[in-house]
Amino acid sequence: MDDILRVEGLTKRFGGNEVLGGIDLAVQTGEVVCVIGPSGSGKSTFLRCINLLETPTGGRVLFHGQDVTQLPASVLHAKVGMVFQQFNLFNNMTALQNCVAGQVRVLRRSRAQSVEKAMFYLERVGMLPFRDARPAQLSGGQKQRAAIARALCMDPEVLLFDEPTSALDPEMVDEVLSVIRTLKDGGLTMLIVTHEMAFARDAADRVVFMDAGRVVEDAPPQKLFTAPENPRTQAFLARTMRG
Repeated sequence: MDDILRVEGLTKRFGGNEVLGGIDLAVQTGEVVCVIGPSGSGKSTFLRCINLLETPTGGRVLFHGQDVTQLPASVLHAKVGMVFQQFNLFNNMTALQNCVAGQVRVLRRSRAQSVEKAMFYLERVGMLPFRDARPAQLSGGQKQRAAIARALCMDPEVLLFDEPTSALDPEMVDEVLSVIRTLKDGGLTMLIVTHEMAFARDAADRVVFMDAGRVVEDAPPQKLFTAPENPRTQAFLARTMRG
């Protein structure tokens, strides 16, 4: 398979603070890669640099071999979509309107085509009955599922998830993870920052452990979770998997 996404020597500084210290990572088409690690290890900044929500200090990100800085921002954000911790839905719009707006404004689809696609993806994530509800009327899990549908409406080739369940009550986590598993079954390429270790173990093709702005270990889940090689990975998993 070809690499759909390649990160080479990616660095990011905020003033004198080095958040990313030179990351190399390749993701193949159809692959699901979960990124784990302690808080403050640079995981979210890493995702945000991939689709230029943050500007990297150094290195480069390639999408289908093309430097992402050479792509129009609207094209990049459609093709390399993002699902955020805090949903980022428009509060004055219904779930359906949230899914339609980007298609009309960015992809220049007709409203009729946009509504048709929005209805399809809202149904796919189990949100069609709530299409006329505004975010304030939805639970956290419902908001996140609507946000996933909105991202899918843009026909992304890669979907980035930044801790998609961290803002949810525990009983709502499974409904969002179930949607992500369905997307995996459909062959969507995904890069997922998560603290859900069981999900990473079960759903990922590869798991990347980050610490202090660097990739410490990158391995299939069965290897990383049962026989991690790096002492830092071992210590992290011993703490997070305890009990």
